[in-house]
Amino acid sequence: MVELTVDGNKVEVPEGSMVMHAAQKVGLYVPHFCYHKKLSIAANCRMCLVEVEKAPKALPACATPVTNGMVVHTCSEKARAAQKSVMEFLLINHPLDCPICDQGGECQLQDLAVGYGGSSSRYQEEKRVVFHKDLGPLVSAEEMSRCIHCTRCVRFGQEIAGVMELGMLGRGEHSEITTFVGRSIESELSGNMIDICPVGALTSKPFRYSARTWELARRRSVSPHDSLGANLVVQVKGDRVMRVVPFEDEAVNECWISDRDRFSYEGLNSDDRLSAPMIKGTDGKWQEASWADALQAVAQGLQRVRDSFGAGQIGALASEYATTEEYSLLGRLVRSLGSENIDFRLRQTDPAFDAALSGAPWLGMPIAELDNLDRVLVVGSFLRKDHPLMAQRLRQAAKRGKQILMVDSAADEPLMPVTARITVAPSELARALAEVAVALDQTKEQAVPAEFASVTPGENAKLIAASLASGANTAVLMGNLAVASAQATTFEW
Repeated sequence: MVELTVDGNKVEVPEGSMVMHAAQKVGLYVPHFCYHKKLSIAANCRMCLVEVEKAPKALPACATPVTNGMVVHTCSEKARAAQKSVMEFLLINHPLDCPICDQGGECQLQDLAVGYGGSSSRYQEEKRVVFHKDLGPLVSAEEMSRCIHCTRCVRFGQEIAGVMELGMLGRGEHSEITTFVGRSIESELSGNMIDICPVGALTSKPFRYSARTWELARRRSVSPHDSLGANLVVQVKGDRVMRVVPFEDEAVNECWISDRDRFSYEGLNSDDRLSAPMIKGTDGKWQEASWADALQAVAQGLQRVRDSFGAGQIGALASEYATTEEYSLLGRLVRSLGSENIDFRLRQTDPAFDAALSGAPWLGMPIAELDNLDRVLVVGSFLRKDHPLMAQRLRQAAKRGKQILMVDSAADEPLMPVTARITVAPSELARALAEVAVALDQTKEQAVPAEFASVTPGENAKLIAASLASGANTAVLMGNLAVASAQATTFEW
């Protein structure tokens, strides 16, 4: 540990920490734009300049390593002068369009300009103009003149999303953030670039010019789109959902959400969505009805089926997106009609799979524990599409030297280093896993079960087995393709 003093507060931080980390530990806020706790340090904006005793000039808090006995002043006259000078430079080319900017009211530059900006500008020359960019249907880059070149969006793509879709061209004030040869952003995590942009350069295209942040009520929610359960904040105006943003939960989704969590609310406001119950008449045409009439029609229909064919001919299927309370109510309804035909396993095709499970199916560990695994075998999953935030966690683990192994059917690009991989047809997944199991027994010099006597492991199966055998903390993750397979029971070894 390293001990230093920040604004008169003694603090100990791990060796290799930056002054910014020490300031945060004692609850001090150092103004910044390019620094983000989940991204690498760039020190582009220089807004976090602080005074360090015995240093000849102000130093960036985000990129200055701590040393024993260091004395730091974040609010001294020298530090404040440096921070105000940086703010003046940032505002030289920034357009004065806060009244029409979607970021207004939640803009980091706007907030810091109040404390560190001047009441007027000494710059009289023409401001630069940056042509707008088309980044696709989700992220708007119509006002790139607002960009302050913090490169958060660039680093997010490289480090979190796993693909560098944005980059910087040019030098100095002529630098521009752009995509490669005008391509659109296609990452499944692209909407997070909107959240981390400290100004109004990147905004939400579906939300554009629809509401102000102070007009919105906030409601906590949980993502229904995968088993991760990302924490969400649903922002509502009147009775209409206007935007969905992440609620930070380090143990689940950290500070990110996937694009389907962020933008799927548009379906709620679609013109194609029913706004009232409809009943099909005797002429075969659908007609709007009141809830009372619709529920009466359902009750009469169920009664006719039970009277004519028996309660055994009534069944109900519940969506996997339904809540526990809705499951309970549906179960009570169907059983009150005398039927036990109710299920929620809409994709399960192996009837013996339930018997192979012990207890309720779950990950088997806290989600954050994925960061600490040193070997992970992913079976039958389109990882980036099925669980984009789990893919992100495994991507960070792979960067730290953890080994990711895959048995799949599509050979899709996971955007992370893969130590070994077997790609087979869906019907051959069980055979591929049997090869891995046999190779694992051979690696550990154990007897091969009789039912696997005819299985000869291939080279990739041996690589996967050797990796699993060498790991101290391993996990096998079963994807949607594996669980929905007709051979799901045979995957358990």
